[in-house]
Amino acid sequence: MPRLRAIITGAASGIGRATAARLAADGWLVVGIDQRRESFIEGELLVGDAGDADVLNAALERCDGRLDALICCAGVPPSGPWDSREHWDEVIAVDLTAPYEAMRISLPALAAARGCAVLVGSIVGGREGSLRSPAYAAAKAGLEGLARSMALVGGAHAVRVNVVAPGAVATAFDERTLPDDARVDVPLGRSGTAAEVAAVIGFLISPEASYVTGSVWTVDGGRVVLSAADASRIADR
Repeated sequence: MPRLRAIITGAASGIGRATAARLAADGWLVVGIDQRRESFIEGELLVGDAGDADVLNAALERCDGRLDALICCAGVPPSGPWDSREHWDEVIAVDLTAPYEAMRISLPALAAARGCAVLVGSIVGGREGSLRSPAYAAAKAGLEGLARSMALVGGAHAVRVNVVAPGAVATAFDERTLPDDARVDVPLGRSGTAAEVAAVIGFLISPEASYVTGSVWTVDGGRVVLSAADASRIADR
């Protein structure tokens, strides 16, 4: 049986790196895309823009025209200021337009393999707003609409498309104002790990999730179900 093949954008760090490590350990051929040059023992790393058609096509060439999984992890963190048009343009380009371009270019290869895609979103946008970065919230909310739409486009080709929406995860992606092991805003009391998000991605691209498409999987330790009143009660314990 031929090796399963995956393209992972934002593969050099955080959730992308953890996902690459998980798939490589399971015997997948992993082609990563990232802006940074890193030691990447999990597979082959192409340095470039995750929304660049030439880079995406080069990654597909490494997969010989068949792609079992596309995982879009590349992103710009919410930093602001909220009224910076430059910040808006950058975030929308990286967090929303690049996944669209990756889906557009990869769909024939995904269809050939009856493969699937996972887009990494956030509870910000889909469930929460953002005081400092409306651009980030808008991009991540748009990502959910993109996934639902691509699930419809891909359905005719047996291509599944889903979103993973993490909450507080202990990576260098976003600044943290609370200790990772003392998150009073999370019912489980801690930040998640990149490996925990990668585990959900691993399920969504597996045969066990063969009837799951157009969905959003929240991975946040219960944060979005916690009311402000209950968060205060947890802080007072």
